[in-house]
Amino acid sequence: MTQVGLTHRGKALCGITVALLLLSGGRAAAQTVPTDLLDLSIEDLFEANVVSETEQAEESRQWHVSYTYAVSDYDEYYIGTNAVSYDDVLFEPGAEARTEYNYPVVPTEITQEVHALRVAYDLTDATTLRAQLPFVMQSTDHISIVPGYDAFNISSEGVGDIAFVADSIVRQSLNSVWKVGAGVSLPTGSIDEEGDTPRAPGDQQLPYTMQLGSGTWDFPVFVSFRKYEASWDWGVDASYTLRTGKNDRDYRLGDKAGLGGWLMWKGASVVRPGIRLDYRWQGDIDGEDVSLRVPNPAFPYPAPVTNPNAFGGDQIDLTVFARAPFADSWYVEAAYSQPIYLDLSGPQTSEKFHFSIEIGTSF
Repeated sequence: MTQVGLTHRGKALCGITVALLLLSGGRAAAQTVPTDLLDLSIEDLFEANVVSETEQAEESRQWHVSYTYAVSDYDEYYIGTNAVSYDDVLFEPGAEARTEYNYPVVPTEITQEVHALRVAYDLTDATTLRAQLPFVMQSTDHISIVPGYDAFNISSEGVGDIAFVADSIVRQSLNSVWKVGAGVSLPTGSIDEEGDTPRAPGDQQLPYTMQLGSGTWDFPVFVSFRKYEASWDWGVDASYTLRTGKNDRDYRLGDKAGLGGWLMWKGASVVRPGIRLDYRWQGDIDGEDVSLRVPNPAFPYPAPVTNPNAFGGDQIDLTVFARAPFADSWYVEAAYSQPIYLDLSGPQTSEKFHFSIEIGTSF
């Protein structure tokens, strides 16, 4: 992507700083590794505590455990804010010239799934320690002009990046609370996944999107505010994930930033519906895995997912969710989201939808 003035990381840091200042007075849906589906989003962390702070103090429940299943589907391509078809992205020799916007291999539908176990422990009345263990899976369909690979599929699965965070209440009243937190994501997910692609016979290194982790030590930070009303809960939050260094394959995924707000109605005792709006930004890839190139100096990238500059961008997501408490301190929550605005470095596949369901308890 072209850079003018501030770098992308600099712009995002400035943006999130402004957001944090405003607040004090997720998941990136751009194409990314599947472990990012379970970013340590502010609301997910908050809701890991099944009972409210008041109930928690009364009932002395210190442990919180939950299981989450999340899936995202990607299909339509974007260049900036413009949607483009598969035919626009697929290079057709003899019918058009090769450019930076068309490729001999084009992923069509990408499905990313994550199963995650989350465990939290209240160290004190104000501070909670949390951990997340994800198991990730991905499948990608392709079309191409390479003989024998006109339509093919590649997949990968395994343990993703394990994360640990700590959050603490910094200010609290009878019906509101401010929290700040920070953590670390360990590079436990594989970045050496291989499969049969048109680059050469046999198995080769798979693209960035097919890897199970970032390969770097990443550090999420966040701040959130929550307000408890008689029939409504609402809140706002901001987050930033800083990726450090480069991994063993000589690249670093883009930093991520988010700013969001939500509203949940709790007038009914059975189901508590809500709505959420999020702005998300993610940078492009710094460095590259040179094994993903082909021997063509003018056009070394055989597919959009092998081009480190075709990652990152801005988007706004609208989410509807419903939370249902049941039994003693148990709950189930389902959420469905879609992007309502996209501005992606491209050509890049866009998220069609994201769905998650979580079940948890406290004891």
